[in-house]
This record gives sequence, C-alpha cells and structure tokens, in this order.
Amino acid sequence: MTDQVVVQEWQPFFMALAGVSAALAGLVFVAMSLHPWPILSHPIMRARAFAAAFGFLLGVAWALIMLLPAGTAPASSVLLITVGGGESLVIGYRQLQVHTAGMNIALVVLADLLMPAPLLAGIVGLLQPHSTFPFLLLAITAGVGLFLLFFQSWTLVVHSVLSPEDAPRPAPGRVARAHGSDGDHPTIHASDASTEAGSV
Repeated sequence: MTDQVVVQEWQPFFMALAGVSAALAGLVFVAMSLHPWPILSHPIMRARAFAAAFGFLLGVAWALIMLLPAGTAPASSVLLITVGGGESLVIGYRQLQVHTAGMNIALVVLADLLMPAPLLAGIVGLLQPHSTFPFLLLAITAGVGLFLLFFQSWTLVVHSVLSPEDAPRPAPGRVARAHGSDGDHPTIHASDASTEAGSV
C-alpha cells in the first residue's frame, strides 16, 4: 500500500480498531484470571477463551500493520501475508484439537471464512499497491470479527460467573477448620461423627 492519501484516510478506523481490540483482549484476560477453574475445566470454554483472546490480539496486529506509513511498502503487504498464513495454521490446528468439544458449527465456519482475509489483502496489496481493496476487506472482516468475538467473550464471562465456586472443597471424612473469630475449633464432618459414634 503506497498511496499516502489512502493510508491517511483509513488511519482513524484502524486506530480505533487497535484500541477496541486491545481493551477487549484485556477484559478477556481479566475474566480468565478471576475465574480460571470454570473455564479451564470445560473444553468448550477453553476453546472460547483461546478464540476470544487470540482473535482480539489479531485485531491489534491487523490494525498496527495497516497503520504503517505508505513509505514502508511493500512491508505491510508482506506482514499481512505472514500474519494471515500464521493465523490460519494456528486456528486450523486448534480446530483439529477441539473438533469433538461440541463447538457451534456455524461459528466455526464463519471464523474459517474470515481467517484468509489478511492473506488475500496482502496479495492484493502487492499486486495493486494503490488499491483500497485491502483496507476495505480488513475493515469489513474486523467489524464482523469483533461482533463474533464479543459473543464468544460474553458467553465465556457468563459461564465463568454463573459456575460454582472455584475453590476446591475438602474431601469427605476430613476435619475442616471453621472460619470463626479464633479459628481454633475444628468442625467434624458428618462421616467422621458417624464413625466415632459407631466406635463408642
């Protein structure tokens, strides 16, 4: 992309894309750190967490590449081809790992349709450096991708919040300490009490 005018016209959009994607990626990481167990213990939730975090970070990468000055061409096109090929390999490998996890087929197909967009944009940018097609293609892809990733993130957060407590519960038959003011009086489970009563 060597047309400086076209690059400047698209700068506000891709600056906004970089900011929104980075903010949403941070929120996904916060949700995962606050409620790790409900997410890590569920195969579908693990896949959703990876897709959301990876997708938002890809949005940041796309935006930063498209914000490169026009004088750096054809570096931006080469970077788009590299990122497009790499993300297609990573997403394809992850889909092979979770193909039995019960993911929504429609969402998987839509993600597969969006993944080659930077690869195609980079090729067009190399062949037609003054074309606006790469900018338009990535803008449409990023817009659809943000809505898709927001749906994934919302489902992830709702599942983690509504799941039971993360802390592991003590095994039956063990003595648990009561969380009172002194904390020195043990609380005996019902199984222990029944055992002691039977031995008397």
